Amino acid sequence: NLGIEVSSASSSVEEDESNDRPMWLAAAELAFWNCGAQGLINAGLLFSPAARASFLTQTSVVITPLISAMAGETIQSSVWGGCALALVGLFLISTSSSVDSSSVIDSSIVATTSSINQGDVMILLGALSWSMYIFRTSQIANKYSELNLQFTKTAFLAGMYGLWFLSEALATLKSGGTLLQLWSGFQSIPVWILLAYSAVGPGAIADLLQQQGQKDVTASESNIILCMESIFAAVCAFTLLGEVSSIKEVIGGLFIVVAAILASKQ
Repeated sequence: NLGIEVSSASSSVEEDESNDRPMWLAAAELAFWNCGAQGLINAGLLFSPAARASFLTQTSVVITPLISAMAGETIQSSVWGGCALALVGLFLISTSSSVDSSSVIDSSIVATTSSINQGDVMILLGALSWSMYIFRTSQIANKYSELNLQFTKTAFLAGMYGLWFLSEALATLKSGGTLLQLWSGFQSIPVWILLAYSAVGPGAIADLLQQQGQKDVTASESNIILCMESIFAAVCAFTLLGEVSSIKEVIGGLFIVVAAILASKQ
């Protein structure tokens, strides 16, 4: 499946280089990969432990340069080194715990090598979709206006998630349930505020900045830099919630910082 998808992506790259596709078509493609990443990972969490899912999700940092290389791009050794360091750092962070349950978490990660369940496959496909999103964004970022492309992509995403919701609603009603079962907290004002922030900040603004940045940065480098999200999350947790990172998390964060610096070296 990976080979087929990468081959298709490579063909799409050649088409993009020879003649620009309509903007809506590029937006639909990005929406497809974005929806696949978020949808598959969230659905996979229904079947896989959170600790294992956290690590499997981060495998995109290795999948992205593999896709780029299979599509014919030259990946510098510094980028490969950065990918390896970032993966180690992400592993340390995802297997860390503020309570004495590290043995349980570590055993959950180790179990991945001995038993792969339905959720694991869905999460890995989600990581692959995220890598494809980053890869294709790097290929078409220079071709379209950030605002127009991201607005259209978001509109397609809304349609995809809307169809997903309708299918879930119909299934729930058929089984004798009510729509309130799908979201019991819809009357909570704080929840709506958090959703609005998520849509504007991590959603719209982040997408615009990512496309702008990927005009000058390769997909592999972009994925490594995006791994610093874990560091920003730790800083926000300390500043806003007073949470103190463990030694393991600090070391993992340092690995990611070094990885980003190494990957950015020319």
